[in-house]
Amino acid sequence: MASVYKKNNRIYISYYDQSLGKSKDRSTGLTFNKHNLKIAKQMAVQLQDELDKKGEELKTLGIERVTIQTAFDHFKRVNADKHSRTLYEYDWFYDRFKKEFPPDLPCTIITKLRTEEWLTEIRKLPYQRNTIHCLSKVLKKFLGFLFEYNYTSVFKINRDVLIKPEIKSIITFSNEDLIKFFDGMKDKNSNFITTMSLMFYTGLRPSDIYNVTVKDLDFKNKLMHYYSQKTDEHFIVPFHDDLIPILEKRCSEIKEGKLLNYDRIDSIGRAFRRYLDDIELTGKGYTLRTFRKTFITAAHASGMDLATVSKLVGHHNISTTAKYYNKLSVNKQAHELNKIKLIKKEN
Repeated sequence: MASVYKKNNRIYISYYDQSLGKSKDRSTGLTFNKHNLKIAKQMAVQLQDELDKKGEELKTLGIERVTIQTAFDHFKRVNADKHSRTLYEYDWFYDRFKKEFPPDLPCTIITKLRTEEWLTEIRKLPYQRNTIHCLSKVLKKFLGFLFEYNYTSVFKINRDVLIKPEIKSIITFSNEDLIKFFDGMKDKNSNFITTMSLMFYTGLRPSDIYNVTVKDLDFKNKLMHYYSQKTDEHFIVPFHDDLIPILEKRCSEIKEGKLLNYDRIDSIGRAFRRYLDDIELTGKGYTLRTFRKTFITAAHASGMDLATVSKLVGHHNISTTAKYYNKLSVNKQAHELNKIKLIKKEN
């Protein structure tokens, strides 16, 4: 029960907050005397009624009073099979999140107001907007998990508070740079040549091609089997005729096992960046994802339909491919628009 006590000639109320699972003190702002003591006791009764009501609401909602740390550990276990990059993003988010929400406190302290205040604060971090958006995205996923397991009351974040991603222009390899890129690979080993060629001619992710084996290649039908770590699905896709001699040479060299020889997926990116530096193509915004964007752009330019491209590049949802197509369509429209002669000058 909430009770009153005297401290430095002031009256305080001591109470137990069930939602926090801890005892707390609150100042009444009243000077200690007989009249104010009576008022403070009435305040304590009123506070206890509010606490009891809050406790009953939590029971009715089936809210489990567990700590934020316990909930996050549960969240990580459920998502343990996610890509290593995704798991890194979860941990990075939590390092930021627990600065505002102490891990030893119950999840019930995660309220709409406090969450929106946290989102407002992370906007001030010295990162690019898409980096901040990543924190916002993981927050939404974590909240959904908390709501699903009744770790806290359900609420909806104001959409104006959420950090929206910055829509950047699509960077693709220029034809001149592609020629320079592939001409420069003549002196590279077959491991590197095969890796870069696979990414360019298939538009797949590094994680998609990383575990492809010799047995996954069907040269007769020009098909490749692969497992996507990102979507947790197995796919069969055709490969381009220009890939055949490159893949055949690599297979004859290694005989069996994994097609690519990298200790980690991240090593592909490091090798790519070193090569760009060697052939003086740094500073143009090229990344491994540029292969994927270039492939989709080329498919769009050739008139290939959306559904086909989506299957070729292993997009789990066709709307992801549509985002590329819609943006590319605007660029194409702008180019075509300039062909219109709105004012015709008479000779």
